[in-house]
Amino acid sequence: MKYFRAYPWMLQLLLFAVIIFTMMGFISFMVITLLSKLTPFTLAQITVIDEHSPVSLVNTALIVQGVFSLFVFLAPAGLFAYLAHPEPLPYLGLRAPGKKIQLLLVILIMLGAIPVLEMIGGLISRINFGADVKASQEANDQMQNAFLNMPDFTSFLRVFIIMAIVPALGEEMFFRGVLLRFAKKRMRSMVFPILFTALVFAAAHSNVYGLLSIFLAGILLAVIYNLTGSLWCSIVAHLVFNGSQIVLAYAGGNNATSKAMADSSAVPYYLAAAGAVVFGISFYFLLKNKTPLPTNWTDDFPPEEPTDGADGNWDFMAKS
Repeated sequence: MKYFRAYPWMLQLLLFAVIIFTMMGFISFMVITLLSKLTPFTLAQITVIDEHSPVSLVNTALIVQGVFSLFVFLAPAGLFAYLAHPEPLPYLGLRAPGKKIQLLLVILIMLGAIPVLEMIGGLISRINFGADVKASQEANDQMQNAFLNMPDFTSFLRVFIIMAIVPALGEEMFFRGVLLRFAKKRMRSMVFPILFTALVFAAAHSNVYGLLSIFLAGILLAVIYNLTGSLWCSIVAHLVFNGSQIVLAYAGGNNATSKAMADSSAVPYYLAAAGAVVFGISFYFLLKNKTPLPTNWTDDFPPEEPTDGADGNWDFMAKS
């Protein structure tokens, strides 16, 4: 098999784009075709839901969102890695952390960063970007509130899998596993690749008020990947970022205090300050325990292997 790694950088990027748009077109066609046959709802109905929508409609919208997440991010990244390299998992960075303590540190880092990022999002939400942007954001917030209305543990599990686990895996494999790798191939420094992929990451979420927070989160996730050399660390951090709001919403139930904490605009300054302290201390210890990506981590072939597309196995960490 001639892997994509044998082709020039630009052609590899084009093939990745083809896979993305093919997947998007396929799943869009399937949803439009099958939705009305398998459910009593239309595509227009599942895009406009709120806390008062029927449970069956909310669940259908949630499942459709999960399916799109799978086919837009996880499937293209996984398929491209499989076609690009004989060792797709190391290609994506899916290797064990260099030190076990890194997983604990990235969890603490993200727990500390969350109140700071949400406070920033709350401050940005006070800016008037116009009636259309406000209406779009309100519709998005209503949909999120509908998803986070979890009356039992089964609904919590469904929401957690679709809104936390699937995006953490898919988006990290897509943005940090593949896209960051492509960007780094053309740059000596990691600065521009990290900033570029974080910007694309933020833009992909189509959230004007959350753009800055998501951009900063994207930077942090890429830095975590770079410092640990393991995509699993950024996946865990991403999972904590997405999952914390879901856990808080479920644990809070009808508790007014918990609901207020789940509201990004209601994050108190003292909580953000405490989060900043936890973040700073944890990040310092991550720097002290870093096992960064090897200098040749974007190489498609090791120096001793011919670049003619021959099948060969290469442990990415062998040259670290």
